[in-house]
Amino acid sequence: MYSKIRLIINITLTIAILIFLVPLPASFALDTLWSLYQEAVKKDPLLKEAQAQLKASLQEKPLARSQLLPRLEAQIGQGYYDKNITGIGPKGIKKDYWGDNYGARLVQPIFNGQAYVSLKMAESIISAQEAQVIYARQDLIKRVALAYIDLLDAKSLLRVAKDRLRLDSKIVERAKDFLKVGTGDIVSVREAEARLDSAKAGIVKAKNLVTIKRTNLSVITKTSVGKVADINRFIPLLPDPDDKNAWIKAALDNQPILKKAQKRLVFAKQSIEHERRARWPRVDLEAVADYANGQFLPDVIYREAHGVFKITFPFYLGGAIGARTRRAEEEAIAAKHRLEQIEDRVTIQTTNAFSRLKDSVALINAAKKALESARVSMDATNKGYEVGTRDVIDVLDMTDKYLVAKQRYLHSLYDHLRARILLKSASGTISERDLKSIEALLVADGQKGEGSHGAK
Repeated sequence: MYSKIRLIINITLTIAILIFLVPLPASFALDTLWSLYQEAVKKDPLLKEAQAQLKASLQEKPLARSQLLPRLEAQIGQGYYDKNITGIGPKGIKKDYWGDNYGARLVQPIFNGQAYVSLKMAESIISAQEAQVIYARQDLIKRVALAYIDLLDAKSLLRVAKDRLRLDSKIVERAKDFLKVGTGDIVSVREAEARLDSAKAGIVKAKNLVTIKRTNLSVITKTSVGKVADINRFIPLLPDPDDKNAWIKAALDNQPILKKAQKRLVFAKQSIEHERRARWPRVDLEAVADYANGQFLPDVIYREAHGVFKITFPFYLGGAIGARTRRAEEEAIAAKHRLEQIEDRVTIQTTNAFSRLKDSVALINAAKKALESARVSMDATNKGYEVGTRDVIDVLDMTDKYLVAKQRYLHSLYDHLRARILLKSASGTISERDLKSIEALLVADGQKGEGSHGAK
């Protein structure tokens, strides 16, 4: 008897352990904003491209430095020679033979004006690409956050569509009940059923939108997206500091795409100096050693070694120096104007994002009041319909107004989160901490309490 009880207990414990160890199906897994961002960081092609370009640009410095370091070359050759020389003696000289030669050449630059500028140009290229990597990461943060919020916004539209279907279904049932007891009419039933059919179509449209937004998020993060956490109650925040000029200054100081343009302008100006220095003389120390045999007189071995200081004066190169200098000057002018364009764009984007965030707080408050008013009006209309002072059209219209107000309110909440992200992105100060701050506002479906999606 006791052995059977122990057997049952052991089997029960084994089953419990297996249930605990078996991973949950993917449908129950929760894809958080942070987890999706981590996947995107691993696979985002724009970020990977920027990082690869940075690694490539790091080689600019050793390439520039190589112009100041020794260069050693070795050569070896063997060939067949056929010589026919006339004018020497009555028959001249005719010989054919195999000959070989080898040698080495060492050049140590002593002075190269362009090489010193090349080192500075290399630093500018690296700095510009570092700014590009920062921009790519910030842009990824923005794209993931906005795509996630867009999905939540679409899901809220689906929830409202389901609410519409539920409320319209109740109206149809009441209209039918009133018709049965003689206080209603068939026209009211048909009107309510027509609205119900429209609500069913709205469900399909909302589901399609959710699919589109989910796919968009999946493409950005390069992973399938399952269940996502939605926003709970939160406090809408005004910009901090609440000063547009402070945000614009922060953007002009921190925006990485602007820093990249600034470094590109520095590079363009350095290029002018680089091309001008092509006129400067170059000083090299050159050492050469050669060995050859079989040349014309097969029994003679030729050896030579010498070392010289060589000064090269590029007096005229067919106009190439002047053309390259003028090209560099025009490219510097273009880089200057490009920087001005980016400064204007950053200023406009920051100004618009600042205003959008400020307006979003007012819109949330207005939308919340409109929702409360619409709910009161809908409840009053339903009571009037019960006592016969309002008809079914009034109920349908008030229900529609309530649901539109609810959707606008929910959209205002998500748009406030978008505005937060856009302002930080425009100012060049967005970071992973901003994702964490939004993550703190999210809660899994089914865990939201009464009054979720509200603002304290």
